[in-house]
Amino acid sequence: MSESANVLSINNGQAGNINLNEQIYSYPVKEPLIKEFVLLTLANKRLGLASTKNRKIVSGGGIKPWKQKGTGRARAGSNRSPLWKGGGTIFGPTNERNYKKCMPKKARKAAFKSVLSFLFKEGRIIFLEDFELPKIKTKEIKAIFDNLGINKALLILPSFNADDKIYKSVKNLMNYKATNVHLLNVIDLLKYGKIIITVKANEEIERNLAL
Repeated sequence: MSESANVLSINNGQAGNINLNEQIYSYPVKEPLIKEFVLLTLANKRLGLASTKNRKIVSGGGIKPWKQKGTGRARAGSNRSPLWKGGGTIFGPTNERNYKKCMPKKARKAAFKSVLSFLFKEGRIIFLEDFELPKIKTKEIKAIFDNLGINKALLILPSFNADDKIYKSVKNLMNYKATNVHLLNVIDLLKYGKIIITVKANEEIERNLAL
């Protein structure tokens, strides 16, 4: 049995129905797979910021602290030695560390299907007809969200949408975000209370996940 859903207009009126791909919106929710994909997404965003100085980088050194013999002290060639206070660090963390993780393409698609299926079953996905803003106006885009009765949402637009009026209008709203199918990620899908998907964006999502 295929899934279907109502399509709303920007004025919160009925704008028809949409037939959904049951292989996506009726897909079994696989929580371990979702967790793995979330961790992968976070890891791939991570940057190596920790950095310590080894004896090549730390300041100082240059000359031998004292002569080799006759002082009664241990031999020392440089005050950059890790044995000295202020010396270099041995095997310390560097910013060259790579935190990226890999996941098979089939598993990533399955994780996306699981999340979309979960959100659809929870009633958190709203399908909206395509719309455009005549100009960049935060007040107008906020009025659309208010008409829909939404106070925190992710708006998903088609990847080929070259009109940036919507993106710039949403940018100043704290609890809202506009993205496109190409930049869509699992973190954003799970972060926002409601997911608004335009009809054309949904067609692209189904086309991408069906491959």
